[in-house]
Amino acid sequence: MHARIGDRVAHPQEGKPGVVVDILTNPACLLRTLVIQWDSREIEEWEEMEFGSLVCPS
Repeated sequence: MHARIGDRVAHPQEGKPGVVVDILTNPACLLRTLVIQWDSREIEEWEEMEFGSLVCPS
């Protein structure tokens, strides 16, 4: 299942929680980049090729 804006996610290595605030799509290859704001207020961009699917915390 693809992540959507507003989905809660967890960092794949560190387990820190965050929320998807934007999704960027490369029109040439349809590669999606998720813009994630971690609960620590840090914002990062993660390409789907780097992490696969993020784990949604329960």
